[in-house]
Amino acid sequence: MNRQIVSDIERWIDGHAEELVADIQAFSRIPSVSRADLAQPGAPFGPDCRRALDWALKRAAQLGFTPVDHEGYCGTARLGDQRSAIGILGHIDVVPEGDGWIYPPYGGTRAGDFLIGRGVSDDKGPTLTGLYAARCLKELNLPMRHGVRVFFGCSEETGMNDLQYYLAHDEPPRISLVPDCGFPVCIAQKGSLSAEASIPVGPSVRAFSAGLVRNMVPADAQAGLAVDAGALRAAFEALGLEKGDFSVEPAEGGCLAGAHGIASHAADPSKGRSALHMLADALARCGLLDETSTRAMAAIAALTAHCYGESCGLACEDPVSGKTTVNFGLASLNEGRVTVSLDARLSIEADPAEDARRYAAAVQALGFTCERAETTQPFHIGADSPEAVALMDVYREVTGRDDQPYAMGGGTYSRFLGTAVSYGMGLPGTPRPDIPESHGGAHKCDEFAHIPSLLTALKIYALALLRLDEIVD
Repeated sequence: MNRQIVSDIERWIDGHAEELVADIQAFSRIPSVSRADLAQPGAPFGPDCRRALDWALKRAAQLGFTPVDHEGYCGTARLGDQRSAIGILGHIDVVPEGDGWIYPPYGGTRAGDFLIGRGVSDDKGPTLTGLYAARCLKELNLPMRHGVRVFFGCSEETGMNDLQYYLAHDEPPRISLVPDCGFPVCIAQKGSLSAEASIPVGPSVRAFSAGLVRNMVPADAQAGLAVDAGALRAAFEALGLEKGDFSVEPAEGGCLAGAHGIASHAADPSKGRSALHMLADALARCGLLDETSTRAMAAIAALTAHCYGESCGLACEDPVSGKTTVNFGLASLNEGRVTVSLDARLSIEADPAEDARRYAAAVQALGFTCERAETTQPFHIGADSPEAVALMDVYREVTGRDDQPYAMGGGTYSRFLGTAVSYGMGLPGTPRPDIPESHGGAHKCDEFAHIPSLLTALKIYALALLRLDEIVD
């Protein structure tokens, strides 16, 4: 890359770093959890996502882009010739904040070199950084044959209906970057299996719930029980359960029991600790529930015991994407049955349809009824494709690192587009703020972004746009 151009981009970034930080702070203060159940005209994912989309489109207009509102499902900010645009596909919805935060979840707090708040890294911060990369090239008057189109999605965390709506009503960019993972280049994303299974409980269990969203390890689970609180405390103590992991409080006609685990992204559930499994296992072994309820809790505990599919017929591993992972993110009691949700990320050599059949058979053997099962195919691009090679070259030039392309379990917008590459913006070796190890990641409490790393990612993206402009037809 021309040294003068690189130098100009670096100076531009230095001059606009604080402006980008302020924008990310303001944007992250909007609690834009995607809520289709709160849909309104022009706001299919609820009023908070509508507010976030309005903010993004207004800011894009202020920065010289042409904003387009796609019926509230998503928005785009457009620059230059759109007939063969290069896209940057980010999402502005976030997962619910959950509990256990040290910093305000929607405070957009700056702590030294870090921003802390829901969405600063997944994915509002990276999306705005991509917008700034395009702005940088525009303001430096660097000529490009292709236009740029920045996508603001509103339901990536809840099924990607935003992008599916967009693709049904508009032409996609010629090629797109998806700033929703880590550098260098993600060349494979696992397939998925989303399912629900239910099992009957008896009179001992009056209420049961766990989790916030299906793609997050549940950090908390609760049960309303027709059981004496003192007796349950004694039973938990006899089982050797840690008091800090469980709570028992008296309630009318019985007690409320809770379990407290560690949240984690469903793509890597081994980093979390499922409160759903903890509570079901404890209740199954307490000896105080009726037979039907004991059997149901034991079945839930067995189903949720492992995160690599061993307990539900989904175990698989391949050399490119590794092991299939499973997460049971939600549970609820309705009409005498507990329903448990599955979010499985399937190894790319797995057969999603066959996995759905195996899962249904496995849960049936435990006493469940499988009520729904939906699959998606894996996504895989060649590490030697021209786009992947060009993006790897830019990454290595900027960082001096020789990291290799990788596969991941997380699903990004790339899986719906054959012409999209997941590219950053997480950098290997990023420093952490002074927070517990269980905090800080995507979907965890105290989610953070490292400001110097974001500025490095901004440089990578600006240069990547120029490089793609050279090689893409």
